[in-house]
Amino acid sequence: MDYHAFVCCVDMPCCVISVEKKPDKTFGAIRIVAANQAYQTIMGSGYYDGMIYSELVPKDNKFEDFCIRAACYGQRMHAYVETRALGYWTDQTLIPLMSDRDDTGYCQFIFEFTKEAESGRMSDLSIHTAETVIKACIDLVGAKDIKSGVREVLKLIVTEADAAASRIMLISHEYEKTEKFCEYVTRDEWLHTRPDVISYDLMCTWENMLGSSNAVIIKNEQDIAEVEEKNPAWAKSMRDNKVTSLVLIPLRRERRVIGYLYVINFDVQKVVGIKELIEMISFFLGSEIANYLLMERLESISQIDALTGLNNRRAMLERVRVISEQVPPRPFGVLNIDLNGLKAVNDHEGHDAGDRFLITAAELFKTLFCHKDIFRTGGDEFVIIIDDIDKETFGQKEQRLRTDADKNSVSMAVGSLWSAETSNVATVLRIADDAMYADKQAFYDKHPELRRK
Repeated sequence: MDYHAFVCCVDMPCCVISVEKKPDKTFGAIRIVAANQAYQTIMGSGYYDGMIYSELVPKDNKFEDFCIRAACYGQRMHAYVETRALGYWTDQTLIPLMSDRDDTGYCQFIFEFTKEAESGRMSDLSIHTAETVIKACIDLVGAKDIKSGVREVLKLIVTEADAAASRIMLISHEYEKTEKFCEYVTRDEWLHTRPDVISYDLMCTWENMLGSSNAVIIKNEQDIAEVEEKNPAWAKSMRDNKVTSLVLIPLRRERRVIGYLYVINFDVQKVVGIKELIEMISFFLGSEIANYLLMERLESISQIDALTGLNNRRAMLERVRVISEQVPPRPFGVLNIDLNGLKAVNDHEGHDAGDRFLITAAELFKTLFCHKDIFRTGGDEFVIIIDDIDKETFGQKEQRLRTDADKNSVSMAVGSLWSAETSNVATVLRIADDAMYADKQAFYDKHPELRRK
C-alpha cells in the first residue's frame, strides 16, 4: 500500500508504523514505514523510511505496547504524557489501519506538543478510569491519616488491576536511602515484602530506565530479558522475587522524583487501563506525599536545637507527655544538667568560644546516651530522660557521665532522680532540678570567681 500519499494528506506530524507478527504470536520489529514532512522536520535528519523506531527515539515499552494494540489488535490508542527529554507534553494518537499482509500490522501515529499540561486533553479518560480516580482522591482526602489513605488507594489499584501487590517507595538523594512508604499485598507468591529489598543504588537506576518516558511497563519474560541487557541487577531482583509483570511510574514534585508507584503481577490484558489509571493517580499521590514529607521535616526541624543538633525544649515536652500517658507507669530516670562557667567563657573568650563549649558538652552526651533521650532546654541547660531503665543501670550511667565530664574538662552540675512508681515526669524533673541547683551551689562555693554576675 502507498502510505506516503496517505501521510502527506495530514497537516499534523504523522507517520505510519508497522509491527511484525511472528508465528509464535509474539511481535518483532516496529518500524516507521512512511512519514510526512512535519514529522520528519521535528525528528531531524536521522529519519529514513523503514527504519526501526528506536533508531530515532529511545526504546519505550509503553509506546511499543500501544503500537501493538493499534496495529495488531485494532484498538484506537490515545495518551497525553510528559515527554521529559523534550520538555513538552505530547498528545499522541494511534489509529489502526488495514493491512494487506498477514505477517504485518499497521497503524497511523499522529502527535502534537504543548508546553504545559492542559487539563482538557487529560480529560480523555474512560468513564471507568475517571470514576476510579475520583474514588481514589476521595479515599485519600477522607482518610484519618495519609498512610491509611494511600493504602486504600493502593488497594483500589490492586483490585482494578487484579494484581498481587502495589507499593510506593520513596527515595532521598540527600541521605542516599530508600523507604517503603506504603504497600498493599494480596497474594502470597509476591515475596517482595521486606522494607530494605530495594536498595538506594538499585532505585537510582530506575530513572535511567525511564529515559524520556513516564513509565516502565513489563508484561512478560521477554520484557524482563530486555531490561536485563541494560540493568541486570534489576532483572535479577524481579526474578528472585517472582515478578512477572510490572508497571512503574515515578512520583514527582516540581519535576523532582521523590519516589515510585508500582504494580506487580497484574492482568496484562488490562495494561493500558492500568497504566492510564496509575498515571493519573500518581499526580495526586505525588503532591499529597510531598506535602506530608515537607510538614514532617518542618516538624522535625522545629524540635531540633540549631547549635548542638540535640532535641530542644519542645521535643522534651512531647517526650514528657508520652511518658506521662503510660499506663501502667514504667521506670524512668531523669538527669538535669547545667554547665558551670559558660558566662565566664563568653565574657573572657567570646561567644564563639562559648558555643564551642556547648558543642563539646553536647558531643559528650551523645557518646553516653541515645540521641532521642538528650534535650537542650536552655542556654546552658540540658535534660536527659531515659525510660524503661532499672535503677542500677541508671546510676551507672550517671556516674559515667560525671567521670567522663571530668576527663574532658567539662564542668557541670547534675541532679538526678529515678522513678518506678509514677508517670508524673514534671514532678521528677522538679526534684532533679532542685538536686542540680544544690550541686551547682556547691561548685560556686568552691569557685566563687566563676559565679554569674
